Amino acid sequence: MPRSLSPGECPLCGTEAKVTDYDEKFTRWVECATCGNFAINVEAEQAVTPESKPLLSAYTRRFFRRADPPILITSSSIGEFVRVLPRYTPPEKLDDLLIQLCRMSPSEFGKPTGFDLKKDYPLVIMSGPAEVHSYLAELRNPNRGYVTIHDPPIVTIEGWRRFEEIGQEGKRSNRAFVAMWFHTSTDEVYEKAIEPAIREAGYEPLRIDKHEHVNRIDDEIIAQVKRSRFMVADFTGQRHGVYFEAGMMQGLGRNVFWICPKKDLEQLHFDVRQFNFIDYESTKQAKDRLYYRIMALEGEGPSANPKETSTAGV
Repeated sequence: MPRSLSPGECPLCGTEAKVTDYDEKFTRWVECATCGNFAINVEAEQAVTPESKPLLSAYTRRFFRRADPPILITSSSIGEFVRVLPRYTPPEKLDDLLIQLCRMSPSEFGKPTGFDLKKDYPLVIMSGPAEVHSYLAELRNPNRGYVTIHDPPIVTIEGWRRFEEIGQEGKRSNRAFVAMWFHTSTDEVYEKAIEPAIREAGYEPLRIDKHEHVNRIDDEIIAQVKRSRFMVADFTGQRHGVYFEAGMMQGLGRNVFWICPKKDLEQLHFDVRQFNFIDYESTKQAKDRLYYRIMALEGEGPSANPKETSTAGV
């Protein structure tokens, strides 16, 4: 990140941040306590809408807070960044907020959480502090009693019990975690094969774009793997993270759907070659085979549309 930062306004959340002047490519760099570190060009600043700003804040803060170099927001990438964010229902948002409160609590029980609703709301994909307030009220509801009325709140014993329960609920989830190399070369297989196969089977794909971490796996990925019913793992590019995430899902005793381009099969690590891979030579073949494999092992999901079914053979 360039060093010539000076006080300014974050183009996403509007709070005080450190920014650079526009460079020769009409791009400036931002360090924001709410949105994290990112770069944005002038066309993107003009194209971003009030509705997409908090979603972009969530994307840059959650998925690229340790990226080096920071993620670049362009007018053409806004839609993609917004699209890959998880779409939580209100009950899922409630659980997600509790998860973040627990993660940011000190190890000593009874101490306030470090979650700051004024700047940490992007971590729970909310529009701002006001929305966090409404969900905190639900967490404090006497029927739940997951947090105290303190500011910042303290997670109660009931709250910690619920936190543990959430990690066990993946088997009943309708979400499918997608582990793959998120690169322009894999966009087609995701958009034309993996995503539609999962949706037609009646499940919701959860794709988390990440820069690869060789020495550790991100807390966000661990949490979402645990909350997912099954995983689709595409081994294009032989990314270390895909191997790690697939192993984690297997350790939870849930299905992993192994897929790989046929031309890359020989490059697979010997530890995974014994699994029943869906090897494909076209996106259509990948979609159809994945759809039927999901239906065979998981059955029809809750959001399946009987009018939208694959017709090709396995």
